Amino acid sequence: MRLESVHNALEQAKTAAADICGNPLAYDQVPWFWSDQYELKLQTAGLSQGYDQVVIRGNMATRSFAAFYMKDGRLLAVDAVNRPVEFTLAKRWIWDGKAPSPQQLGDDSIEAKALAV
Repeated sequence: MRLESVHNALEQAKTAAADICGNPLAYDQVPWFWSDQYELKLQTAGLSQGYDQVVIRGNMATRSFAAFYMKDGRLLAVDAVNRPVEFTLAKRWIWDGKAPSPQQLGDDSIEAKALAV
C-alpha cells in the first residue's frame, strides 16, 4: 500500500536501514497524517477501508469533530478536525486494538480522556 506521509517515509527508512544492516525489523505502525488548512487541523490515523459504522463525536457544523470508523465494533481509523485529544487517544486505541463502545465515542458529554477502554 502506498502511504504518502512524512511519518511513513521516516519509519520505512528505519525499517529498510535495519534490514540492510542485518537486523531485520518488522514494519508495524499505525499510519497517521496531519494537515493544517487555515483554521482547521485535520488529523487522521489508521486505515478506514472496510468499515461498517461511522461514529461522529462533536459537531461538524462548528468544525470540531472526530469521525471514528469501525468494523464489527473494532476501531479501524479516525478523522479528527480540530480534535487533537481524540486523535491522540484513537491512535493509541488503534495500536492497542481496544476502543470505547460506539455509544461512548459518540457521547460528547463524556470528556475524551475519561472514555473507558
